[in-house]
Amino acid sequence: MDKRLRSLALLRCFEASARLQSYSAAAVELAITQAAVSQQIRNLEEQLAVQLFAREGRKMRLTKAGGTLFTAVCEAFTTLSTAFNSIQTESLGGVLTVTASPSFCSRWLVPRLWKFSALHPDIVVRALASPQYEELRHSDIDVAIRQGDNFVTKVHQELLLVDPVFPVCSPQIAKQVQLSSPHCICDMQLVEAINPGLFSWRNWFEKAQVTMQPGKLSWIEVTTWEMGINAVLSGHGICLSAASMVQDMLDNGVLVKPFTVQLEPGLKFSLLYDEESPRLTRILAFRQWLKSEINRGMTPATKQVSK
Repeated sequence: MDKRLRSLALLRCFEASARLQSYSAAAVELAITQAAVSQQIRNLEEQLAVQLFAREGRKMRLTKAGGTLFTAVCEAFTTLSTAFNSIQTESLGGVLTVTASPSFCSRWLVPRLWKFSALHPDIVVRALASPQYEELRHSDIDVAIRQGDNFVTKVHQELLLVDPVFPVCSPQIAKQVQLSSPHCICDMQLVEAINPGLFSWRNWFEKAQVTMQPGKLSWIEVTTWEMGINAVLSGHGICLSAASMVQDMLDNGVLVKPFTVQLEPGLKFSLLYDEESPRLTRILAFRQWLKSEINRGMTPATKQVSK
């Protein structure tokens, strides 16, 4: 046996570092220190007597030799994973690990998981709230529900939901301010995410054809959709929200949608999973329930994608 194949740990460090283009990101994924990753890469380079990475300022790139090795390692890991899965396919029952953003987890997914558990009592769902997408291949995570629709990944991805964004507030505030037209919102305290992207009050005002005067507006900035919703539930003005985050509260009258103007197509959520996972039977059961629940629970304006 080639002595250079004795330590797969070196190749795991190399693959993660090359794929993520960062020693620190690789360290997080592998649950080791950045210094340990750096040492592993140096050991591998010494064994092969070649340089695998080159730095250009703060960026890290593969050398020609590194690129050749990365391609081969990826193919080898895929072959090994396929072989493992073919002899280790798990039954329907067991643990299923699902990750999503903190807001989607707490506002949509977790409150509905009891329905999935009722259908599949032998599947234990582990819900992980995380703001970042984690690569699913060679991971303990089975399913990811993420905002966006164009992820650079080797696993399966499909558009799950297109979610319109619109203002919501408490019924008490709506009655107090007498929201007869979109212009009335200018007199309210506006709650907005710190990095709203395309879903800012500025965008909504443009859609509603309302002239925005920033110097005369009152603001609260928050970091997540959930914080914004909690703010308006407590009586702090009005916020923009994706429909999936507030649909149950609109149905129950806890919140109101004062105007029909909404930002569309809105937030896009994708479902990602590894089709070569040994837990694929479990994953597909969750996928089927998830899409069914979206079709059942959303209003026609919300459920634009779910085939």
